[in-house]
Formats: sequence, C-alpha cells, structure tokens
Amino acid sequence: MKKSQLSDKQLEEILGQMPKIKDHRDSRDIYSNIAHRVEKRKKMPAWVIPGAALAAVLFLAFILSPGLLGVNDASQESMDRNSATEAKSSMELDTAVRDDSANKSAAEEENTFMADSAAGKEKANEFAAMDKVNPYEGLISLYPEEIDTETTEFLTYAIPDEQVMNVVPVTVTTPKQEGKSWIDSYTETMPKLKEEEWGLTDYYPMDASWNYDEATKTLTMDVKPDHPFQYGSATNIIFVDSMTQNFSRAGIDKMVLTTEGEPGINLGNFGTMEELPLNTETKKRRAYLFLTVEEVQNPYLVPTEEQYKTIGEAFAQMWKSDEIGYLSPSLPDDFKLAKTESKDKVLEITLTDDTTLNESFLPHLEAILMTASEFEYSGVKFTNANIDQIGPFNLNEVLSLPLAPNKKNID
Repeated sequence: MKKSQLSDKQLEEILGQMPKIKDHRDSRDIYSNIAHRVEKRKKMPAWVIPGAALAAVLFLAFILSPGLLGVNDASQESMDRNSATEAKSSMELDTAVRDDSANKSAAEEENTFMADSAAGKEKANEFAAMDKVNPYEGLISLYPEEIDTETTEFLTYAIPDEQVMNVVPVTVTTPKQEGKSWIDSYTETMPKLKEEEWGLTDYYPMDASWNYDEATKTLTMDVKPDHPFQYGSATNIIFVDSMTQNFSRAGIDKMVLTTEGEPGINLGNFGTMEELPLNTETKKRRAYLFLTVEEVQNPYLVPTEEQYKTIGEAFAQMWKSDEIGYLSPSLPDDFKLAKTESKDKVLEITLTDDTTLNESFLPHLEAILMTASEFEYSGVKFTNANIDQIGPFNLNEVLSLPLAPNKKNID
C-alpha cells in the first residue's frame, strides 16, 4: 500500500468533513452494554486486548488509506467540476458580453447608418438647392439663363438718377398673364418700383392714362393740365429721354401725347409736343459707362447719348468718363485689346499678353457684354485670357449677352 502523503492537518480537515454519527439508544441500554462488556473483558485472557488493538489499528489503516485516496480523488474531481463550471460560466458570460457588444455595435452601426443616411439626404438636399440657385443672381444685368420668356416678361424702365443728371435703365420681371397686353403689364407694374430704395429718383407711377392701339402700334399718353413734366429744363429733358428709352424698343411705332383728350402736352422749353419720335435706331450702338450710387453694391450701367459706328469706338469711350465727368469709365486702364473681330456674329476679343484678369473684372465684363448687345452680336469670345472663369462666365466659351441692364427685384 502506498503511504499517504497527507499531513496531520489535512487529515484533521478531512475527518472534520466526515458526517457526524448520532447514537439514538437509551442511556440505560448503553450503560448495561458497557457493564456487560467490562464484565466479559475481565474474563478475557491478557493477550486478547493487545491483539485486538493491533487488529483494529491495521483494519483502520486499511480502511482509511483507500478512503483518503478516494476523498483526495473526489476532492480533485470536485475541484475539476468547479473549474469546469467556472469555465462554462465564464464562457457563457463572455458569450453574453460578446452578444451584448454585438447588439450594441449593431445598434450603434444602425444609428450611424441612419445618421449617415440623414446627413447624406441633407447633403443631397443642399446640392439640389445649390442646383436651383441662380449663378447670375448677384450680377448687374438680366441674362437669358435666368428666366423663361414663355412664362415671364421683363420690363425696363428709364428712371432718373438721384441728381436728375442721367436716366438709368432698370429692369424688373413679372409673370405673363394670358390676355393681358404689354402696356397693361407695364403700367400696372409702375407702382411696384422701388426707386428711392435703389438710390434713384421717385418717378413712377406717372399721373397719366395710357392706351395702346395694336393695329396701328400707337401708344397714347394722356395727362392732366397740371402735370409735373412742364416745369424746369432738366425735367423736360428727363421726360423726353425716359419716354423714348421706355418705348423705342417695345415695338411701338408712334407715341401720341394728349392733355385731357386734347392733342399736345406742354413740355416747358420744348413747347407743346403732340408726338414723341420713337426711333429704334437711335437707341442702338451705344457704349455703357458706370454710375456709382452710394450704398448700392453694383454700379449701374448707363448708356451714352452718342452712337458709335464700330464696337472699337464704343470701347474707346468706355475707357473714359462722360463729357461732364458724372459717369465713370467702365473699362480699367490695364485692360488692353490686341484686336477685335467678328466671326458668325460672335465678337472675338483678343487680349494682350500683359492683360491680367481676376474676379474684380466682373462688372467690367458685364459692361462689355451689354455694349456688344448694342451692336447686334450674338455672343462674345475671349482669346488669350489668363484665367478660365470669372463669376459664372467660362472664358473658354462663347458668352451669352444680357437681355437688359440693371435688374432689380420688386417682390
């Protein structure tokens, strides 16, 4: 038999773990048995007790040795079971944690996806909104790309500047209405103009009645005897100039003036005039200069009174101010032309090598485009420009010409 390696302390602990034995016999029976055994022991031979003790020790050693080994194996088995249980619990906990983490990750991923989707949708909306933004919004003139002429009409009004020195053409847009004539739209829009807000003279609506005969293309303007256009030479000039600018390009052949139905209007220094000459040709081939108004972002484009035979002559005027110095040049000194030529009604402008353009040239570019429209070109093409883009204009392409100058919002 293999000797047990257990210490005394371990034996005590093992024996302490053994089940307790409780004797349920009556105390008198126990005493009787003990007495009987003592009586018998007295009768036993002397060698019996030591032999029995030795036998008991040997028997006890025989019983305890396998038992202790069994207890040790059981203890080890219990420890192994506990370890397995703990490992299983740990695995289950790890699995639960992983599942929880996976669920959280899935939830977070879903939230992130939803957030990304929302952000993407918002970005898409922003890009869609950007697509709807008018790239010509902040420019001086009105361009064909800005309006649908099938549903919208543009109206240009000649408005005196604040000093009543020049007439400024201002363009507004309004929806077309079926059955409404051009002159009705023109006169009904007059009260919506915001001349003072635009830094100009409050001139419209005019205290007059209007009638247009489409068959004869004749516009009649009727005023009261105390009308304001008869006082002062500047007022007389501004009235004639504004009316001819308003209607010379409106397809009207003749403008008749009456006072309460009677022929003629008293225009002071001009005397009584019964008719204003509307000659479309007199409002072409002009150059455009700048009129700067305080607190107005862009300069106004104002046409010259003079007409020019060639676009080159008009450009020459655009490097200068007007005769009295009230209007300023619309071309800078460092803008130099190598040559200009016309190809298929497109004005081709070749710049010198030392001409440098940047974004600040934008209003000057608009003056060029507006002047080119006076000479019946279909577009403008730049050659030898140092940059490709100014504002919404791609200088590598033929630039479209404006419909009318100095657009304003009346909404």
